[in-house]
Amino acid sequence: MDNAIADFMSEKRIHRWANLPTHHLTVGLIRKSKRTIWTGRQSMETDVKKSIYEIGSITKTLTGLLLAIGEQHGMWSRSDRLSAFVPEWSSNSFANQTTLLELVTHTAGLPDVPGNFRATITDRLNPYAKYDDARLTEAVLSESPKKNSKHRYSNYGFGLLGWLLSRRLGTGLNEALAGRIFQPLGMADSGTGTSRQTAGQLLPVFNSKGKPMPHWDFLDTLGGAGAVRSTVDDMLTYLEAHLTRVDPPLGPAIAECLQEHYAIMPGRGIGIGFGWMRFREKDGTITHWHNGGTYGSSSFITFNREKELGLVILSNHGSTIWSQLAPLIGIQVMSVDHLASMLTKKLFMES
Repeated sequence: MDNAIADFMSEKRIHRWANLPTHHLTVGLIRKSKRTIWTGRQSMETDVKKSIYEIGSITKTLTGLLLAIGEQHGMWSRSDRLSAFVPEWSSNSFANQTTLLELVTHTAGLPDVPGNFRATITDRLNPYAKYDDARLTEAVLSESPKKNSKHRYSNYGFGLLGWLLSRRLGTGLNEALAGRIFQPLGMADSGTGTSRQTAGQLLPVFNSKGKPMPHWDFLDTLGGAGAVRSTVDDMLTYLEAHLTRVDPPLGPAIAECLQEHYAIMPGRGIGIGFGWMRFREKDGTITHWHNGGTYGSSSFITFNREKELGLVILSNHGSTIWSQLAPLIGIQVMSVDHLASMLTKKLFMES
């Protein structure tokens, strides 16, 4: 085991949080092509390589990769308008002016969720389960184009992107991701919630206080924003594909995803590729990252190609609003995001 992780995770405050009675926390590290997996005491009771987690919004990087793969094969272009995918939307100005590139960079001016989203919620703990195609069409047709839109994070936009791409392919979202990403990369235990992942064990999920939560269910309508479930083994395989510069046929598509397609904060070196967030380190190297979360899970993935280093953290515990606000007010609350921040600082300093 990599001593850097083992020693770090033994720190009292981290150890206490990582080993809460219901917590199955797993950390996967790739350093110069070598894999290391750390798991908490609870996770040792299961086959960690087959334990399936909700990865939440890390799904967006897969949706972005699907866009890049299809573009490489001439199936669509990032400059295509939404109305090109749904002819029935051709009379709508938003659909006629908004491009796939704007969806994948969160610059279409869309809110986090559609305007009619809350009306479909029948279980507030499983909010995406009932949002269907008819509602999505209704929402899109009610939108108006936004000029010079800045970056605005949107589950709506990525859900719409995944729906449009799989619709063009004539398949469901899971089949689109499986055929073009999971199978080529060998991610045998990954899929959306609509897939049948019989080889692995879907872990029960809990909120930050250990209260049981339902898993989130997505229809294909918004599944591109957060529907994928995966294992640490598969996510390390996904990381490996992004760390290497030679991996045809997905290599060129991955490289395109990692380019900066919108500069969010140019002065600080913060931008976005096809879903991936980018940050320019002080040494000039680029770190890519994305996090994810449902009410009962948290996840984080990051890598730096120049340093040949990648990290993924998967947890079956959700975070609290305090863990998100804590850094802003100087409070140190343990969460997957906070752990990722501390770990990457330590590992990058050693690289």
